This record gives sequence, C-alpha cells and structure tokens, in this order.
Amino acid sequence: MTRKARPFKLDKAQLRALYKTNLPRYEQALQDYQQSIRQLLDQHGLAPTMKYRVKRFETYYEKLRDITLGSRGTSQSLSDFLGLRIICPFLADIETIESILTKHYPVLEVERKVTQHSFREFGYDSVHLQVDLPLNEVAKPMPGTSKGCEIQLRTILQDAWAEVEHELVYKSDIVIPNESIRRKLAALNATLTLSDLIFQEIRDFQEELRRHGRKRRESLDWQVPSSAGVSKKTISPSPESFNSLILGPVPKTLTTELETLMLQALDAHSNQNFQMAVKLYSKLLTLKLEPKFRALIYNHRGLAFFAQGQTRLAFKDFSKAIQFQPNNIRSYVNRGLCGRVMKQFEQAIKDFNHVLDMDNEHEECIFGRAQCYFEMGLYDQALDDCKNLLQRRPEDQAVQHLSKLIYQAMIEP
Repeated sequence: MTRKARPFKLDKAQLRALYKTNLPRYEQALQDYQQSIRQLLDQHGLAPTMKYRVKRFETYYEKLRDITLGSRGTSQSLSDFLGLRIICPFLADIETIESILTKHYPVLEVERKVTQHSFREFGYDSVHLQVDLPLNEVAKPMPGTSKGCEIQLRTILQDAWAEVEHELVYKSDIVIPNESIRRKLAALNATLTLSDLIFQEIRDFQEELRRHGRKRRESLDWQVPSSAGVSKKTISPSPESFNSLILGPVPKTLTTELETLMLQALDAHSNQNFQMAVKLYSKLLTLKLEPKFRALIYNHRGLAFFAQGQTRLAFKDFSKAIQFQPNNIRSYVNRGLCGRVMKQFEQAIKDFNHVLDMDNEHEECIFGRAQCYFEMGLYDQALDDCKNLLQRRPEDQAVQHLSKLIYQAMIEP
C-alpha cells in the first residue's frame, strides 16, 4: 500500500542516522498504540495475539529506492513503515475487530488482500487498515513514509501462510516459474483457507449450541414428582453438559447419526416428551461411544427418568454415569438428589460430601445435605448448613424456609 508524497533526495547515511535516532520513539508510540487497542478489545471480550514492528532500515531503504526509481515523476510514500498485526483464531473475529477499530480510531483506508488474487493464484488473505497515528509529539515520520500505521488483521492460519510465503516467495531471489510448485503453493493456500472456514463453522456450531442451551435452561420447567420436595428446576442439564448439542440446524459437515439422534433426544427432552427422550437416549447408548460421552447420555436419561417420577431408574443411570466418568460432579449431585427423594439419606449425604470434597462451596450440595440432615432429625448439622448458605445468600427463601422448619422441630417436645 503506497500513498502520494513530495519528492525527496535519497541519502542512505543521513536516512540511517535519522532512523537510528527515531527508532526508540517509533517503538514506544507503537507499544502505546497496541496497549490502547488491547484495552478496547478486552472490553469486548476479545483477546487476540498482537504484534508490532517498525520496518527494518534496509527493507525501508530498498522499498524507498524502488518507489523513487519506478515512480516516473510521481513520488509515493510507504504506508506500512509502522505496522501492527492482530492475529485472531477465527474468521468472524476479523470482521468484529475491524468494526470495533473503525468505530474508535480514524481509519483512513481499508485494503482486503483476498480481492487481489484469483482462485488460481496463491497469496494470503488479510485485511489491512491504514490508521492515522500522529507522530508529531513523538517524532516526525521518516522521509517517504506516511504518518499512519498499518494494522493487519489475520487469522492464525492466514498469518502462518503469510510467514512461510514471505520466506519462499517474497524474500527469495529465485523466481518460481515451475508450474508444479505454483500449483502446490496454491493448493496449500486453498487447504488453509478451507481449514479456516471449517474452524469457523465449528465455532458457529458451538455458539448455536450454547445459545439453545441457555434458552432451554431459561424456559424448561421440569416435571418432577410433587412428592419430591424439590424445585422443578433443581434438577436439569448443567450448562457444561451437552455443550456439543443444539436444537437447531447442524452444519452438513458435522451431520452424523450421532448428532441427529442427540438433537432429537434434546428436542424431545426440552418439550417434556420424556418417554421419547428416554427412547432416544437408549438408542444412543447402543452406539459406540467414548466413556465420557456415554456418561453424559446416562446422566441425561437419568434426568428424563427422574422427571417422570421413576427415581429408581434415574438413580441407576446416575450411578452408571459415575461409573463411566468418576469425576463427573453433576452426576453425583443428581444421584444425591435422587437418593434424598428415595429417602436413602446416608447415600445422598455421601454423594453430596463427595462433591463438597472437590468443591466446598457447592451450594446445591450444601442445601441438599441440609435437607437430608433435617429428614434424619440431625437438626444441628442441618442448621449449620443453612447458616452457611444464608451467609452467602441471605435472601434465599428456600433456605430461610428450611431454617424455620429446623427451629420449629428443635423446640417441639
């Protein structure tokens, strides 16, 4: 990217001295600018890799000489003397960051490298923003350069390609006339481009999963037995559990029998068609699954059983989930709740304590244990757990109500 400027006389020794004098100031200006952008992106939940550089003197001088010799009376200036690179994991991040930067910084020009290549050519995709970076207070721009800074936006794969291409093509003194080599380079670039697209597709898929998961957890009203003495929303799929499932379209590249069955099972579960959900979960369990995923299915089928009042079947499934994934906290919590409903209080307390050994602030387990202690007549222990919870959640009505019941039981003859 070049911009028009006034003609100047090239004197390498003078330019080198000026470059050496101003280099620390340029680097400080770029460092400050990078920090400013990083703080802005942090506010938007973005944490890309960022690099900055001042063009090396020899490269600067060679480019300057080429421009001067080839300008034929029209002098131009380098716009990438000062550079900042922002490297993102995904393609969509580039568009997001570009939008943020254009809203908060004076962007003079936008160049999209992808438009410069036909599908038969090799090159790297990248978005370049020319941003106004006043240097008057720090140092004057080097002769033949603009006062701005070029910000390059790339994905990790685009950046990897650019680095390799720079070594093989740009910096090489050997032109690549071999058509076979050119085709190989083009194929590699196409592969990386496709990989970026697939990575983005997978990320979009996961975001859709999370969105539907949040929606399902906000709206789902689990039909648990009225005799259970628990909130209808006490037992439900955890946020992290089916984070690989959604209730919506699945990208074709990800569609398999497994994904299809999972979507159908969750759809049935969320629509309170628990019998169908159990049937679909059971079908999933006939497939070849990794232990962690098999534990996940057992846990969800247990939830569906529990919602129908089939607590013994639910207890059995939660036990299976623990067998296949012994460190699954959610399965212990669910089995503990199930045990309490079945009045197997000692087993329930054992499960709750197991979770609390790993996470001593797990409030759901503290409350479940307090309920068990109360049912067993161990009022002092139950009251201790309630006091513990009320220190954190003084307005919690369920804990307040249980505390009231405990005090009443303690004063009754």
